[in-house]
Amino acid sequence: MRLTVPAVVVLGVLMVVLIRGQRLRGGPAAMAVAFGFELAHSRAAPVITDTCRLVAQLIGRLHL
Repeated sequence: MRLTVPAVVVLGVLMVVLIRGQRLRGGPAAMAVAFGFELAHSRAAPVITDTCRLVAQLIGRLHL
């Protein structure tokens, strides 16, 4: 059985865990979110998307 979870869901859960565990405060978390939105609309977005897709494919091919 194959389970597919969007990266935004995984990163969102990680952000919530870090905030709840008080390892990441609200201000820096908000800055990280704002930076992510700005980055998504930049010229680097397609390169970042392709790189993330490639890494996900490589991880998916690993047989651990």
